[in-house]
Amino acid sequence: MDLIFHEKQDGSLCAQHCLNALLQGPYFTAVDLANIAKQLDDEEVSQLGSSRGMSNCFQNMDESGYFSVQVISQALQIWSLELVPFLRQCPEAERARENPASQNAFICHYRHHWFTIRKIGKQWFNLNSILSAPKLISETYLAIYLAQLKEEGNSIFIITGTLPRCEADEILSICPVVEDDLTRSSTTSTSQPDKSTEVDVALAVSNADIDDDDQTLQRILQSSENDDEELQLALRVSASEYEDTSDKELREAIALSLNTRKYFARCVI
Repeated sequence: MDLIFHEKQDGSLCAQHCLNALLQGPYFTAVDLANIAKQLDDEEVSQLGSSRGMSNCFQNMDESGYFSVQVISQALQIWSLELVPFLRQCPEAERARENPASQNAFICHYRHHWFTIRKIGKQWFNLNSILSAPKLISETYLAIYLAQLKEEGNSIFIITGTLPRCEADEILSICPVVEDDLTRSSTTSTSQPDKSTEVDVALAVSNADIDDDDQTLQRILQSSENDDEELQLALRVSASEYEDTSDKELREAIALSLNTRKYFARCVI
C-alpha cells in the first residue's frame, strides 16, 4: 500500500489531493491550481463582462483553497484527460454506467469536497484524502458504491484518456494487494478488526497449553515419585530377604562347624 500515492487532507485543498491521487504523483500544487483558476476567471471576465459586479461571479477558487470543477477540468487537459459527467447521455458515460469496472478512474464531488476512485494495477482503490490510507474496493462492490454515492448526492465524473503510468500501477499489476483487513465499503476511516481480542485469544490458548503441560508434568513427577516409592520398597524387601537368607546360611555354617568339632573331640578321646 505504500506504493500508492495518497495525500492526506490539508485545509480545503481536496482538488489538489484529488488530481495528484488520480495522476499518482505530486504533479499539482495549490499555486498551480490558483494560477489556472485566475486564468479561467480572466477569460470569463473578458468574454462575459468586465464590470465589478459581473467579475465577482467568476471565482474558480475561494480563500480556503477550494477549486471549481472548471479548474480540475482545465488541469486534466494538460494531460490530455477529460472529465465526463457519469450521467451524461453519451457513449463513454453509457459504457461506464453499464460496466464501471471497465473504466480507469472516477472523480467524485460532494459538498465542496473532491476525491478520486482509481484502478491501480487490476484493483480499484478509494483514494479519498480524508482517509488514513487507500481503501481497496472489489469490482463487485464498485458499481454498488457508485450507486450509493449518487444516491447520497455526489456528482460523479468519468475520466477519458490515458492516465500516466506509475510505479504502483506496474507493481500491483504483477503483485496485487492481498484482500485481508482492508475496508472496501466506506469513504471514512472504519474500525479495523479487534487485534486485542485476537491477542487475548492467543494468550488464553497459550496459557491453556501451558496449564496442560504443567498438569502433564505434575502427573509425570507424581508417577516418578510413586515409582521411587515402589523401588525403595522393593529394595527393602530384597535386602530383608537377603539378610534372612544370609543369617540362615550363617547359622547353618556355625552349627555344622560345632558338630564337626564335637566329632573330632570324641575321636581323640
